[in-house]
Amino acid sequence: MTSIVISRPPYQLSARLYAPEAPTTNYSPAIIIIPPSNAVKEQFPSTYARLLSRRPHNFYTICYDPSHFGASGGNPRYLEDPNAKVADISAVVDYLMREVRRVDKLKIGVVGLCTGGGYAIAAAKKDWRIKAVATVSLVNIGDWFRIGWEGREPVEKHTETMKTVGDERRKELRMRPSSSSSGMSGMSLGPGVISLPSTPVDTRRSVTPTFDSYRRPSTPTFDSYRRPSTPTSPGFRELHTGAEEEMGKLIPFLPVTTEKSHMDLQELAEYYTTPRAYHPRAENKLLQQSLPLILTFDAFDFVEMFLKAPVFCMIGGTAGSRWHTDRLDIMLRRGSQSGIRGVDKLVFVEGVGHVDFFDGFEEIDRAVGDIGAWMRQKLTAC
Repeated sequence: MTSIVISRPPYQLSARLYAPEAPTTNYSPAIIIIPPSNAVKEQFPSTYARLLSRRPHNFYTICYDPSHFGASGGNPRYLEDPNAKVADISAVVDYLMREVRRVDKLKIGVVGLCTGGGYAIAAAKKDWRIKAVATVSLVNIGDWFRIGWEGREPVEKHTETMKTVGDERRKELRMRPSSSSSGMSGMSLGPGVISLPSTPVDTRRSVTPTFDSYRRPSTPTFDSYRRPSTPTSPGFRELHTGAEEEMGKLIPFLPVTTEKSHMDLQELAEYYTTPRAYHPRAENKLLQQSLPLILTFDAFDFVEMFLKAPVFCMIGGTAGSRWHTDRLDIMLRRGSQSGIRGVDKLVFVEGVGHVDFFDGFEEIDRAVGDIGAWMRQKLTAC
């Protein structure tokens, strides 16, 4: 594994590159692992990247922290901008094509995890360099926020959400001093152009505790699934340079759960906020200004017309998020006249929930095995 920095103007993404354990040709296919919205690469995305680079799969793989989160750059922090997340994926494709000489530039696939699956679909619509798409526990984040985890809530309630966010933003800007009143000085460079003082760069590293992202409590540790004992990814301050920009109210990314909440949501909260897989850079924070961006985003828009890459979907049979996969399959079938006939391979794993694919030994083995074989077949045919 090599820690890398990916150019994604005007900032950079912190990432990990895994080379094939036993490459079979001079040039190998590559797979990009797209993380869930609230995850960082040190959690289960690196597990998928590491296992898909090993025998018998032998792909080049990359996992990364998305814009505005984790160790990657981007101000303001904790901004969930779906269009920026989609642009991140194309930036990683650029990196593979430009910087990794042994990658077959015509054989690049993506694997999206949870909401990363929705972003994988959205990216493949726009960027036809992506030749195959696999999703695990697929979630279209726009649908989730609009109509709830199980897809049964009224979307009309969010007209009040949009009003509240606008009112909050208006209050915040009213309370914030303007640049002229804060004593900020600048040198005029011409009509309407001001040179502002630069922000000092803080290059301090944040220390990341070592933990096993592929474990459950009371489960024995297997070396093949463990993170490296010494984290080597670039520190948060190396890529996120300058003072943090405060741009409004922060809210929890995951909703507060109770005993009545769907089991998936309870498990998501346990995964991200307890020792099960907690990471200090996956902070369960969301900038409130993200809500209008999410609520007006649909990863599946125009898939019947613009999504040409084959799609693999794996979902747990008991997952409350299963309807996202069903909806995508229906939409692709409607577009069969354009050459697509639904999801290419659809796998329902009975007795398995949404989060089981995050750190369940058997579930991850099943997902990696099926995805690796399917990706090899589809990318070889390119």
